[in-house]
Amino acid sequence: MLVLRDEKRRYAMKNAVAKSIGSLKSLSIDGTPGGPCVVFFHGYGADAADLIPLYDMLHLSSNTTFICPEAQMEVIIAPGMYGKAWFQIDSRRLEEAMKNGEPTDMSQTTPPGLEQARKVAARMYDELVEKHSKVIIGGFSQGAMLATELALTHAKKPSGLVLMSATLLNEERWKKLAPSCDGVPFFQCHGKNDALLGYDYAERLFTLLNDAGLHGDFFSFSGGHEIPPKAIERIAKFIKSN
Repeated sequence: MLVLRDEKRRYAMKNAVAKSIGSLKSLSIDGTPGGPCVVFFHGYGADAADLIPLYDMLHLSSNTTFICPEAQMEVIIAPGMYGKAWFQIDSRRLEEAMKNGEPTDMSQTTPPGLEQARKVAARMYDELVEKHSKVIIGGFSQGAMLATELALTHAKKPSGLVLMSATLLNEERWKKLAPSCDGVPFFQCHGKNDALLGYDYAERLFTLLNDAGLHGDFFSFSGGHEIPPKAIERIAKFIKSN
């Protein structure tokens, strides 16, 4: 799902450099060597270019490197249209949930392919933490799920976690893993009218992380599965303070 307008994508692409980090193709807007780094994973059906415009919208400092990696799995998002995904989803289940007005409950399952996506992301992350003074990770939708999984399982914890339209996966497993991130700051935002990934599950994720000792801030808005300007403003403040 593309969340930012095409003209903003084209503008940001002029400043982005294509490179491979670990085994992932990525777009990077490079800051000062060794300086802070922000990594955002795109959502289902998008690509590395989808979140690149956030660099300018977040008004990141010139010493900050901003990286958007691209998932390796190709998926059909419409007849004749393709995108990328970190792991597969049950599209029929999602369609039924949206028709019935009941967002999909993923809190008791671990999506097939999530572990492999996490391993690939971890190789990229390992390379970045060796080169940068600090690394903040995050993502939108499916990308936020991957960022959460990476933070909870990796021995080297990120300097911060940004979760945009995330949801709760395998609640009992994440509850056991979350204390390993004690003290990690995180920012989470979610639309109250999100028909794809329900607001209630986002609140449950926030509670789980806070109860485990992470330091979180939750921003809710009246929209749906999106990243509104007010959320971007809050994310910018979070990155600058961490």
